[in-house]
Amino acid sequence: MSFFDVVNLRGLLFAAIFVTPHIFYARTHTVSTADYSNRAMVYIARAGRFFSAFLLAINIGVLEQGFPEPKALMERFWLITTGAMLLIYALLWLLFFKTGKKGAALAIVIVSAVAVIFSGIVQVKTLLMTAGIVYLIGELYLFSQFFSKR
Repeated sequence: MSFFDVVNLRGLLFAAIFVTPHIFYARTHTVSTADYSNRAMVYIARAGRFFSAFLLAINIGVLEQGFPEPKALMERFWLITTGAMLLIYALLWLLFFKTGKKGAALAIVIVSAVAVIFSGIVQVKTLLMTAGIVYLIGELYLFSQFFSKR
């Protein structure tokens, strides 16, 4: 088993794009788990986010089948569509940093979750798809709590 059988370099790049805005936002804004009525959901959202990023970058070999046939075409399709969704994701984060609007935040949640779930479906990675669903549920809760207080 070689290094590139375990580490997906494109997925690693996507995972870095996926996690970096969250880290930057946490560094520039004070967000506390005490701000939310259900701390378990905060941890569920975080677990979903970081487990999704981990599974995008690392092939663990459990419940994974890889790209279906024709493999090269499906990999190219995944690369283009996920790359486009993550470009939209990054642009939405820039918009959210400038405006702080509720619509931009909701779009960030939806686009990022769809990108992760879509990656799980196209690559036939059941755990990645499940992590994307957990991420979506947790982030929608955080979104509703964050904007209900504003």
